[in-house]
Amino acid sequence: AEACPGGAISKDESGKEHIDPEKCILCGKCLQSCPFGAVVEMSQMVDVLKLLADENKKVVAMLAPAVLGQFPGTINNLIGALKKLGFADVVEVAIGADITTRKEAAEFIEKMENGEKMMTTSCCPAYYKAADLHIPEIKPFVSHTRTPMYYTAELLKQEQPECTAVFVGPCLAKRFEAENDPNVDYVLTFEEIGAMLVASGINVADCEPQEFAKISCAQGRRFPVSGGVAGAVASLVEGKAEFKPTAINGLNKASIKLLKQYATKGSDFNMIEVMCCEGGCVAGPGCVALAKKSAIMVENYVKTAPDLKDKQD
Repeated sequence: AEACPGGAISKDESGKEHIDPEKCILCGKCLQSCPFGAVVEMSQMVDVLKLLADENKKVVAMLAPAVLGQFPGTINNLIGALKKLGFADVVEVAIGADITTRKEAAEFIEKMENGEKMMTTSCCPAYYKAADLHIPEIKPFVSHTRTPMYYTAELLKQEQPECTAVFVGPCLAKRFEAENDPNVDYVLTFEEIGAMLVASGINVADCEPQEFAKISCAQGRRFPVSGGVAGAVASLVEGKAEFKPTAINGLNKASIKLLKQYATKGSDFNMIEVMCCEGGCVAGPGCVALAKKSAIMVENYVKTAPDLKDKQD
């Protein structure tokens, strides 16, 4: 109950806990915090496994960049492992993050030119849910740009309309987002993918390395660490508008109160990045690795990528 940012967990007269769906932002912090594993969620593993076993189905994994450090071996080993598991293809969600960066930078510049006082930037569906349920004051300042998952799935279905798109990431709230996205068919966490690999006897580090067909840029790859989204936008704003960023590094009761204050009383910032999980998506409830380890691996992966500014249309 203490971990819940929205106060959705309570006890009745008999001491039984309840989760109020009218307050829940689907962040998964209760799953991470419960020492008894008493909080569970509905998994889509069985549905995906059935599709992978069907030779007539083309199932594509959309792999979130927070995956760095989650499994032994390299990300290229993981691509090979997922294909061995039965996925027809593996695409990088950081490609969609590059699209988000371009669109969000353009949106920010436009808002500042129109005299708006700030914009909040995030790819976090739990934050969007929190804004709807708990911070209505902030809603006019929430970016209208869609998430990397959205743009990746949109591209995938344009190129392979017959495929089944499965998002693989660290986030439970992505399932809520996917319910409202016709291009995303299923959502699995890193933990669930890990269980599927173990059950199939697949050791990631031993798999033949394979490459992504499309290579993402540094900005998109850094989205899963706190500050990554705002930093990516800043790289494309480049003096076209005054840029004064700050980060809400983890949603809790105090940060929700702070966001209300920013919305009603103003602040010294005009770009506010909001991440529900402290540290960013690398600390999501579907992760299997320590957040600090994953963050280091993400930063190393960023260094191997081209700069989005060099690939502007």
